Amino acid sequence: MKKKHYKIEDIHIGDEILFDDTHKVEHNLFWKVINKISNHELLVEIREMGYAEKYIIAVKDVINLRRSHLAF
Repeated sequence: MKKKHYKIEDIHIGDEILFDDTHKVEHNLFWKVINKISNHELLVEIREMGYAEKYIIAVKDVINLRRSHLAF
């Protein structure tokens, strides 16, 4: 399957994403976008089952996007 490439304009604060990053242990859960750091980086957080963490990721590592119902 061909990987979809997302641009910073495709992603909004409040959206949820899956990302591929070899330096981070993934839980295969969607992380919520809480800020856009630059044109190439996002600040994301996860709060699931007692686990909470924030992480900065590159937009190029986003592999799936789920829109927030609150995004305009």
